[in-house]
Amino acid sequence: MANSKNPAEQNLDGNAPEGIQLSDADIKKARTEGAKEDVKEIAKDTHRALTDGVLPGEPPARQWLGSDEIQMYAHNLELGVEAFEEKVKVSNKEDPIPDEKVYGLLSLERNGQNRTPYVKAMMKRLKLKADELPGGGPAYTNDLTSITDL
Repeated sequence: MANSKNPAEQNLDGNAPEGIQLSDADIKKARTEGAKEDVKEIAKDTHRALTDGVLPGEPPARQWLGSDEIQMYAHNLELGVEAFEEKVKVSNKEDPIPDEKVYGLLSLERNGQNRTPYVKAMMKRLKLKADELPGGGPAYTNDLTSITDL
């Protein structure tokens, strides 16, 4: 029959390295400290969730204020790849798209068609790394490269 004792009540004599014997008080203190550390971690995770991942003193996770208001720019995602790349370039002086709107388009693209050249063009414009992309889309993008001559 299996040992039905609570693991916390089992004899821990064989767990300490040779020559080190823990007293019952030391074992109780270690368990208490471990429980306190667990509570601290749970509290930190809860606080992080309630503050949208930003703890006091940390830079804001979302620095693109106004990026959600992109209705008047959304039609740019319907352009061809080359035209879109030209449109989001920093050097586009005749009809520039503000950075926060490009970030909004990036979020829209990542949560929609998620096409590689569009995502890369916006990442290049905003100088973003892969781990800085807006959430929602999968970890991959949809490659538009032709695989045949057709």
